[in-house]
Amino acid sequence: MNKKSILTTLLIATAILLVVNYLVGGLGFANLRFDLTEKKLYTLSEGTKHILAGLDKPVTIRFYATRDSRLMPQWVQGYATTVEDLLLEFEKASNGKLTLERVDPRPDSESEDKARADDIAGHVVNAEEDKVYFGLAVQSLDKKEVIPVLSPNEESGLEYILARAIAKVTKPKKSVIGVMTPLPIASPAMSQQMMMMMQKQQQPPWAIFTQLRMDYDVREVAVTTDKIDADINILIVVHPADLPPQAEFAIDQFVLRGGKLVAFVDPQCAVAQNYSSQGNPMMGQPPSSTSPSSSLKDLLKAWGIGYDIGQVVADMTLRTPWQRGALPTFLTISRDYINQNEQVTAPLEVVQMFSPGAFSIEKKEGINATILLESSENQMLIDSATAERSRREPLNNFQSAGHKRILGLRLSGHFKSAFPDGPPKVAEPPKGPAHPGGFPGGFPGGFPGGLPGGTGGAQDDVGAPKTSEKIEAQATAAPAEPVTITTDPLPVSVPAEATATAPVMATKPADPAPVAVSPAKPGDDKKEAPKPGFLKESINNQGVVYLFADADMLFDGFCFQQDQMGRLALVNHNVPLLLNIVEQLNGGADLINVRSRGSTKRGFTKLQEIRDAVEKDYRPKIEQLDHKLNETVQKISSLKVTTDKRGNQSIILGPKEKKDLDDLMATQASINKELRNIKKEQNKGKDYLETWIIALNLIAVPLLVIAFGVTLALRRRSLQAAR
Repeated sequence: MNKKSILTTLLIATAILLVVNYLVGGLGFANLRFDLTEKKLYTLSEGTKHILAGLDKPVTIRFYATRDSRLMPQWVQGYATTVEDLLLEFEKASNGKLTLERVDPRPDSESEDKARADDIAGHVVNAEEDKVYFGLAVQSLDKKEVIPVLSPNEESGLEYILARAIAKVTKPKKSVIGVMTPLPIASPAMSQQMMMMMQKQQQPPWAIFTQLRMDYDVREVAVTTDKIDADINILIVVHPADLPPQAEFAIDQFVLRGGKLVAFVDPQCAVAQNYSSQGNPMMGQPPSSTSPSSSLKDLLKAWGIGYDIGQVVADMTLRTPWQRGALPTFLTISRDYINQNEQVTAPLEVVQMFSPGAFSIEKKEGINATILLESSENQMLIDSATAERSRREPLNNFQSAGHKRILGLRLSGHFKSAFPDGPPKVAEPPKGPAHPGGFPGGFPGGFPGGLPGGTGGAQDDVGAPKTSEKIEAQATAAPAEPVTITTDPLPVSVPAEATATAPVMATKPADPAPVAVSPAKPGDDKKEAPKPGFLKESINNQGVVYLFADADMLFDGFCFQQDQMGRLALVNHNVPLLLNIVEQLNGGADLINVRSRGSTKRGFTKLQEIRDAVEKDYRPKIEQLDHKLNETVQKISSLKVTTDKRGNQSIILGPKEKKDLDDLMATQASINKELRNIKKEQNKGKDYLETWIIALNLIAVPLLVIAFGVTLALRRRSLQAAR
C-alpha cells in the first residue's frame, strides 16, 4: 500500500470518528448510558422525572463554570463535570421543555458580565483579582431562581436542589399555609386602647412564622373550624389541645383530599403551662387557659400511630445541661439520632425537644412510616407529674428501657378516614375568646428561667452515664456559637433554605374529589344517616403527614437567643427542620420523592473500621485514666485560695497541705505519662494495621496479576503444543 492510500484511509477514518462523535455527543443519537454505580448516582429519581415530564412552559438553565485550569482549582473542575452530567440528564428527560446553556465566564469577557447579571457569585483567585464563577440560574418566563455558588459538599443534595429550583419557577403563585393552634403564635391584633386597659403588651409573632410569611401566604385557621379552605396546601397544627371533634374531622378531610399536614402534639407543653389569663371583668373576658397536653386521638388511631398523652420521654444520654445540672426531659438530639437518609433531616446537626412524648407504629395497609427523630436507648417513659418534679430534683428511680423511642416521623401513602360514618355532631361553641392575647409578662431572658416549677436536674441521676466522652458530647450538643439569622436562615450546607428574595410558588390545589355517599337501606330512615359530602379515603396514594411529639420546640425561647446587637441567633436546627419540611411539601409529592443522591467520592471505610476497632480496645483504659485525672485536678483546685487587696490570688499552704499538693502533682504527672504511653500503643497498633494494608496493595495485587498472566501464558503454550 502506497503512502497516498494510507493518507486517504487515515482521513476517512478521522472523518468517520468526527461524524460519530457529533451524532453521539452533539445530537445525543444512540447516546446510551448504563449506571452501574452502587447507589445509582447518575440515574434520576422518579420524582425528578415526573417534574420534568410535567413541564408546561419552557425552562432555561444557565450553568456557569470557569473552565480555565489556571484559575479554577482541579477539584472544583471535577465536580463541575459531575454537575454538567446531571444537567444533561435533566435536559434529556424534559422532552425538549428544558434547555441547558453552558457558559464559561472568563475574566474581562462578555460571559463574565452575563454571570454578574444573573447574580452568580465570583471568587477572587489571584493578585490580579481575576474571578472564577461556579453557579447556575434557572429561569422560566419572568421567574428566576439563582444558585450563586455550587458547593461539592452539597453533592448528595444536588438533584434535589435542581428539582426544587425548577419547581419554584414553574409554580403559578404563592402557596397558602394554614396554621391551627390555641397558642398566640401569630399574635392577633389588639387596639392600643385595649392593650392599655388590659395593662399588657402584645406579644410579637413567633419568629418561625415570621420567616414563613417571607415566602408563603400564611393564614390562621380557627381551632373550632369544621372545614379547611380548599386553597390551603399545607396545614401546620401546633399543640392541638382540647381540639373539638369537628376540627379533627376537618383535618381528616384535608389530608384525604391531598393536603399536606405537619402536626406538633405534646404531652406536657411548657409554653401552654405559662400561657394563661386571669381575664378582664370590665370587658367581659373570663379567665382562660390552654391544656398542657395535646393529641390528635382519632386521627393517630386511624393512621396506626400509638401515643400516650400522659407519658414524657426522659433520656439520660440526650439530656441537656440546665442551671443546676442536666435535665433528662430536655433532649438535645444529635446527628446519631437524626435520620441521615431523608432530605429534610440530613443537613441537621442538632434538634432540641422539651418534655416530648413518644410514638409507636402499628402497620396500616397503604401507609408507610419513616422515622425522622428518635431517642437513645438509655431512656424511659415517665408521667407528667414526675417530669415536672425532675426540673427541681434528681430522677432517682430511672430505669433504662434499653430501646429507642420515636420522637418524629413521616407518614405517606393512602389514608382512610378516622370518621367513616361522617362528620361528628357539632358541639355548642364555647363562650368567650378562644384564647387570650399573649403571655403575661413574657419570658424574661428567654424561656429558660421562665419554666414552671423552677429549674434543676441532677448530675447524679440513676442510670446517667459517667465516663463516656461521646455521651457527654451529645448532652452538650447545642452549638457553642449562635448562627445569626439573615434573609437565608439556614446554613449553607442545608439545601432547603428559605430565602426572602425569591418567591416560593404554590402547587395547584387538588381538584374536588367525588363525595362518598352511602346508599340508603330499608329501615335507615329511623337512624341518623351520614351526611353526604365527605371523603372516606384518600383521593390518591400521595398523602403526607409529618408528626412530632413536642410543640415547645418551635417557641422562640427554645430556638433562638439574642446576640449583643439584639438580633435573634439560632441555637439549634428546630427552625430549619420545619422550613425544610414546608419547602419540600410546597414542591408537591414529586419533590418529596426526590431522593438524596450519593456522593461520587468513596471513603476508605474499611480502614476507618480497623482504626475504630483499635480505639475500642484502648478506650476503657483511657476513660478510666481521664476520670482519675479529673478527680486529681479537682482536688488540686480545692486547696484554699486567698485574694489580697490588689486582687492577686495566692495559695496558703501548711506543711500538711504542701505534702498533699506534692503528692497530687506527682499523681497527675504519673497519670499523664500513663495516658501518653497508652495512646502511643494505640497509634502503634493503627500504624501496624495500615502498613499491612498498604503492603497488600503494593505487593499482593501485582503478584495476583503476574500469577494470572503466567497461568494464561502456560495455558496458551499447552494448547499450541497440543496442536
